Amino acid sequence: MPRFSIIVPSHGVAGRLSQALDSVLGQSFGDFELIPVCDGPDCAAADVAGERAERDSRVTPVHSPPSAGLAGARNTGMRAATGAYLLFLDGDDVLVPGALAALDARLADTGGVDVLYFEYERVPWWEGETTNPAAPLLAKTPDGAFAPDRAPHLTGVHLPAWSAVHRRTFLGERGLDFTDGHFTDVGFGARVAVRAERVAVLRSVAVRHRARRQGNRLNLPGEHHMDLLDQAELALTYATERGLPPERLGPLFEQLFAAVLKTATHPRRLTRPGRRAFYRRAGRLYRR
Repeated sequence: MPRFSIIVPSHGVAGRLSQALDSVLGQSFGDFELIPVCDGPDCAAADVAGERAERDSRVTPVHSPPSAGLAGARNTGMRAATGAYLLFLDGDDVLVPGALAALDARLADTGGVDVLYFEYERVPWWEGETTNPAAPLLAKTPDGAFAPDRAPHLTGVHLPAWSAVHRRTFLGERGLDFTDGHFTDVGFGARVAVRAERVAVLRSVAVRHRARRQGNRLNLPGEHHMDLLDQAELALTYATERGLPPERLGPLFEQLFAAVLKTATHPRRLTRPGRRAFYRRAGRLYRR
C-alpha cells in the first residue's frame, strides 16, 4: 500500500497539467501513487497523463466525464485510490519541493490522525501578492495530534480539500465524498471536520495554489452561486444531526454565513434577478 494517493482532476487545465504532475513526480519522497483524472481517453489531458504513465508506473490515469464535474472527478479518483492517505491536487496547482517528505514526517510524529491540515500559498496568475490564507487558522491549534473540540475554529469551511491529507479508511468508513455542484469543498470540509476524531496540522506550505482571475466560474455571475447555500445547508444539517456541541456549531455557523455574506455583497457574483432569490433563501437558512 503506498503512503499517499494523489488525485489530480484535469478538466479545463490540460495546458498546465504537466506542471502539476511533474511537481509530484519530482518529490524526494517517492512512496505514492499519482491518479490523474481525465475527461476521457482521447482528451488532451489524457495525452499528458499517458506520457507520464508510460515512464513511471506510479501514474495510473482514470476517466470521469466532464458532466460529473469536479466532485465526480475527485470521487472517481477516491474509488481508484489504494494509498493510506489521500491528497487532492487541482490540475493547475503544484506541490512545493519537499512537500510529501514533510507531510510523511508530520504524520509519523502525530501517529494515525484522520486529517492533517497544512498551509498553502495562494499565487495570483496576474499582478498581486502571494498570500498564505491558512496560516492564521493553523497557528491557533495545539501542538501534536488533538481532538477537534480543542480547536473549534477549524470547521473546514475555509480549508479547501487540497489543503489537507485525509486517511483513506476514515473517509470510506464514514461515507465522506464530494457532492454534486459548485462550492463542493465547503460541504466536504465541514463534514470531514464534524466526523474527525484526531487531527493535526503542518505549519508549513505544501501546495502552491495558482488563482486565476478569468476561467474560475466561482468568480463569475450566475445561478451556480445558489450552490453555496446548498453546501451551507448540507453542512449545518449534517452537524446538527450528529449532535455537534454548541461550542463547535457556533464557529461553523459563523464561517458559513461569512462566506454567504461575501457572495451576497460581491458586486459581480449575483445577477440582478438571482440576487433577490439568494437573499430570500439565505435569510430562511439563517433563521432555521
